[in-house]
Amino acid sequence: LGGFIQGAKLGTMLNVFVSTVKQLKNSIIAITAIVAMATVMDVSGLIASLAQTMVDVTGGGYLFIAPVIGALGTFVTGSDTNSNVLFGKLQTMAAEKLHVDPVWLAAANTAGATGGKMISPQSIAIAVSATRMEGQGSAIMSGTLKYCGVYIIILGLKVGLVYYLFMA
Repeated sequence: LGGFIQGAKLGTMLNVFVSTVKQLKNSIIAITAIVAMATVMDVSGLIASLAQTMVDVTGGGYLFIAPVIGALGTFVTGSDTNSNVLFGKLQTMAAEKLHVDPVWLAAANTAGATGGKMISPQSIAIAVSATRMEGQGSAIMSGTLKYCGVYIIILGLKVGLVYYLFMA
């Protein structure tokens, strides 16, 4: 519709569409695979099993790793929103078991999800395709991984320490 409003011809718009799909074909494949994997994980009950196991293993220390769960969700799905949808149940279950305000863990999940965006294969695949840097995905990932790690560690400390020092 935007093309027609701007006066572009149908043939021109179709050519641009086809060349864009060709340029982003690797990204399209990667995104489809990641979304399919996330859906299977959710429907199979893997997410709920992970939540229960993590709370059982970490106990009260779970608060310190809650942002890691959000980052993992974004890493898997490529989306902060999808991370919150995918692991929202996990955080709610953990909060109930630990007698913690679920809003606190939801916020931790969302904060962690922003860190996961840095290293999301979906984001890296899109960046590589859009900038025509094929073959550079691993270099981008390794260069960004250390910053993501530091960010997530700081978030984990902040979530855990603030809760135990001021809210518990």
